Amino acid sequence: MKQLKYTLLIMLAALLLLPAGAGAVEAQKDLKIQDVFTRYGKSKNVTMVELSNEMLETYGMTRYKSITIKNDPEALRFTRQCLEADQQGARKIKEVTDDGGVVSAYYQLPGKSPDVNRFVLFKVNSKGVITLVYIEGELDSDDLITLLFTEKKL
Repeated sequence: MKQLKYTLLIMLAALLLLPAGAGAVEAQKDLKIQDVFTRYGKSKNVTMVELSNEMLETYGMTRYKSITIKNDPEALRFTRQCLEADQQGARKIKEVTDDGGVVSAYYQLPGKSPDVNRFVLFKVNSKGVITLVYIEGELDSDDLITLLFTEKKL
């Protein structure tokens, strides 16, 4: 009897959590950069970060996901392709290219709703380390710049 109650409780908890998790995935589903997170997220020499709901609320975000990939030329090529696809319709806030390839970018993408903004940040350093960040939430471009240059906790 205790085992049955325990199993039912676990199933109920899983069902309650499922919509939140599905919504989080849905938010980024229409973007090509999601493929970068999927393809390289569990690879060697890769660090991927997703903030918890408590941290997100602190910064006025509904989603934060970042990936850092060390010295992988194929990943760099693939990431640049995904960025190129996603920047269609985006507002280029900043973009730096070198030798024909993007080395730094900051895009604001159209949101799913008027009060939700979406941002993609990208950088590849001189050692070939790729950093890709996806952020969405109520914060605007100025809020994000302030957050990035004043807070050191992210």
